[in-house]
Amino acid sequence: MKYQARPVVEAIEFSGSALARLSPGVTEALSRSDLRGVIICPSNPYLSIDPILSIPGFRSLLGELSVPVIAVSPIIGGKAIKGPTEKIMNEMNLEAGCSSLSVADHYRDILDGFIIDTLDAGQADDIAALGLQVSVGETLMASLQIKQDLARHCITLIDKINP
Repeated sequence: MKYQARPVVEAIEFSGSALARLSPGVTEALSRSDLRGVIICPSNPYLSIDPILSIPGFRSLLGELSVPVIAVSPIIGGKAIKGPTEKIMNEMNLEAGCSSLSVADHYRDILDGFIIDTLDAGQADDIAALGLQVSVGETLMASLQIKQDLARHCITLIDKINP
């Protein structure tokens, strides 16, 4: 609250992450024979997802899984739904700015598929050029029905990648 998000973001580091370890439950879940896929939910890639991915060995573990790893973009029409995601992405001078393309590029070493909102459908070809299977649909979870539809959309994409 002291600075009210006024400092410009130049880089983000996770002090102490080198000392973190994956819980046995996570490692066990990712090695289950009945695992169909992994979904990275729409959240701030830098402040919510990256701290988890910075745990030693986790990012490489996801990249080596034999099941699809997909993500849902937290960006809709070049905007973040809430929080400082948009500010961070704009201040980090990402080539594609605050966009689903930037998020896909950020995760591309661990992803097989990426779901983007219909407002970002124009980015689908550029995201596919990163080597990802792209699917377009409604991602703003404004109702229970949309949440359920998005969950089904995720499962459909996983099954499409790994029939």
